[in-house]
Amino acid sequence: MSASRGQRDAFGLIALLIGAGLAGVGAGIWPDALHGLNAPIWVLLAVAGVFALAGASLASHGRTPPWVQAVIGNCILTLFAVIPAWIAWGGSRRGFPVSGGPGGAWLTPGFDFADMARLAFAASALLMGLIALAVWIAWLRKLSWSGRGGFAIALALAAQLLFVTMPAEPRWPEVADDQLRLARYALLVEDEGWSQLRGGPRRWYFPPWRNFEDWTKAARSRLAAARRAPAGQEVLDIPALAVAPVLDGAIGEDEWRGARRIALAPEALGSVAWIAADARYLYFAADVPADTTSDGFDQFRVWFHIGLSPWLDNERVFLDRHGGTSSLRQTRFPWGDHAPRARTDWHIYERARGASALSGHRRYELALDLDEAGIAPGVAFPLWLEVEGDPQRDAAGKFKARTDLGRAGSHAAPLWLRIATR
Repeated sequence: MSASRGQRDAFGLIALLIGAGLAGVGAGIWPDALHGLNAPIWVLLAVAGVFALAGASLASHGRTPPWVQAVIGNCILTLFAVIPAWIAWGGSRRGFPVSGGPGGAWLTPGFDFADMARLAFAASALLMGLIALAVWIAWLRKLSWSGRGGFAIALALAAQLLFVTMPAEPRWPEVADDQLRLARYALLVEDEGWSQLRGGPRRWYFPPWRNFEDWTKAARSRLAAARRAPAGQEVLDIPALAVAPVLDGAIGEDEWRGARRIALAPEALGSVAWIAADARYLYFAADVPADTTSDGFDQFRVWFHIGLSPWLDNERVFLDRHGGTSSLRQTRFPWGDHAPRARTDWHIYERARGASALSGHRRYELALDLDEAGIAPGVAFPLWLEVEGDPQRDAAGKFKARTDLGRAGSHAAPLWLRIATR
């Protein structure tokens, strides 16, 4: 039975309100609602778009030309292909938790079940993608050549808005200095609750028009590129490698040949680090003879951008014994009439990678993406390294002190290095 005008309007309004609510959550109006979100923000906005478009279709039925209804329907079909596509491929990187079952039993899927679930979503995405492609082609064929040209222009403008204009840094003529930009970005992150989010890289959670993480990195990189070593400070050149080392924790002699070798203090422990670079990555390796445990606490840490700004004290990457990386930034931000506050931003790097292996003793290998880390070839930057092993404990097993297995430089007196330019 055909729905009445009033029924269409009522259900259309409900769908529009649901879509607006989801879009509001994605836009950061209620940051606490994003806690635990296990998807990038655009997936949530795509779901919001389905509801909003469905509401618009119901409300506009009979009030707009048929081509408007066709465009709305085509967009809904496209979103129905995009959402399961992320679950099938993008979502697999962040886990695929499944629960529920007959009789309320909780299931913890093994590899096979999760793989089958992703295959099901992949099949759904491919099917809906083919249907969406077919209806778009059929719709375009009905248009005149001038109509197709107008559609192409509209598509190009939408792509420009989504991928170029909205993610760009704000102009803020009154905040031309990058130091002040860092302060404002840090304060906005705090004010809007983004700093409280847990989970993966924070950049995933920002709508593209409020991409604080990318903006912070851009301002930081400009400041780092303009930095100079203190007068009289020795600057060590980092050699360029012709072939990138394999990150497996083995520290092959040939693959690290020519790298900058740095003996870590105290030299009696025999810990040594190597630093090298290529066009894309900055590489580190550490050989730690005094670390012979296969479990417990083992960590290789790299600190840089030391004292870059009053609002950015340092960035650092920690590599653990499993080869997992943690990336952090020490941030400060203004707080009204009070003293500036400090905050540690986590998960700031998505492309850092490393490995660690135990073959008689512990070894580490780490790679940092130069663009992501804000390190430019030919520009001096401060850095210090440290390796930590299992802590000292008393007879009852309680923590007594940390175990320092090697260090080069410090926060107060870092090394200064520069990637050699070819």
